[in-house]
Formats: sequence, structure tokens, C-alpha cells
Amino acid sequence: MKIYIQETPLYLCKDPSTLGIDLDAKDVLVSHYTGKIKNLLNHIDLLEKSSKKQAVVLVYKNIDVLIGDFRSLYKILPAAGALVTDEQGHYLMIHRLGHWDLPKGKIEKGESIETAAVREIEEETGAQHVALQQALLTTYHTYKIKKKRLLKQTYWFSATAPRQELLAQAEENIEKAVWVDYEQFDRGEDPIYSNILDVISSYRHSIK
Repeated sequence: MKIYIQETPLYLCKDPSTLGIDLDAKDVLVSHYTGKIKNLLNHIDLLEKSSKKQAVVLVYKNIDVLIGDFRSLYKILPAAGALVTDEQGHYLMIHRLGHWDLPKGKIEKGESIETAAVREIEEETGAQHVALQQALLTTYHTYKIKKKRLLKQTYWFSATAPRQELLAQAEENIEKAVWVDYEQFDRGEDPIYSNILDVISSYRHSIK
């Protein structure tokens, strides 16, 4: 399980050799979970207070216990979204609060994941006739509101929609909704969240 805390990935795993990252890199911390929640909180605090690490890997023999202990420290917020492409393969992207992003949002009570993904795309960008294609991956990132820890679990899909005029949802602080040629995409000085880059990578791998 990969969770972004302040844009730094925390990996929860049983066998770190399967992660595909350089475990010997200077800025990668590999640690063994003691089975005590305090030990887990120490790693979380490290990432919340510092961005000096490239990654933190927490290893435990029982991965289900480790993931369960981690999740017990957070309120889980399920969300859904999609990487939408038009007929020419352009990506539907949004710009919000200084970052480039993809449309996504909270799953409402009684709503399916698929329905939530389409609804959020329509609400945030004004796009119509959105058709989901396939599930891509699930991403996790944390944040705090009034010292309460929250874990956003976002289910991602690929989707298509015809090229059309878009309307950014201003009440959600979305400044722009645009179609971009990702191969020539000029982000300017504005970053893309790391979990969004993971979604894009997953999509590009899926169409090879």
C-alpha cells in the first residue's frame, strides 16, 4: 500500500524488494514496524513535519495488520475520479489552488463508485457524455482538518468524452478545466500532485 503524506510516499509492505524503488538511496528510509501504534505514529509524524525523505518504507510480516493499524488512525474518505480523454487523446485536466489535477470527488451515501466518478467529472468540468472505460488504480493521500487525520481513498478510472466546451466549478476553487495534449503539456510553474502522476502513469501503461 502506498500512501502520500505531504507528497512523500509511505509504503506499507511485507517484502520491500517488490516495490521497484532504490531501497539503498540516501533519502529512502526502510524501517520495521514493531507492531505498536506509537511506532506507526512516529513514522507518520516524521512525514507530516518534514519533506526531506524521498520515501519511507515500513515493513511488517503481517501486512493486513499493518494496513489495519494505519487505517485505524484516520477517518477514511472514499472518492472517485477519472482520467478523461477526447477523440484526439487529449486529457481533461483541472487547475485548482496552484496545482494541476484530475476531476474527482467524494462518493455520496448510497452512490456507486462509477456513478460518483461520472457525477464529479460533470460537476467539476461541465463535461457531458462521459463514458467510463476501465478501473486504473486506487490512490491514498492524507491531510488534516483541525488536527483530525483524514485519509482520502480515491478510485480512478479511464474514461472518454467528446471534445466540448468546459465550465470549471468555481465554488470548488477550480479555476480552469481544459483539454491538454499531455505530450506537449506546459505546466508553467504549477506542480501536479504525485498521486495524479501515478494515475497518468497507470493510464499510459494501460494503453501500450
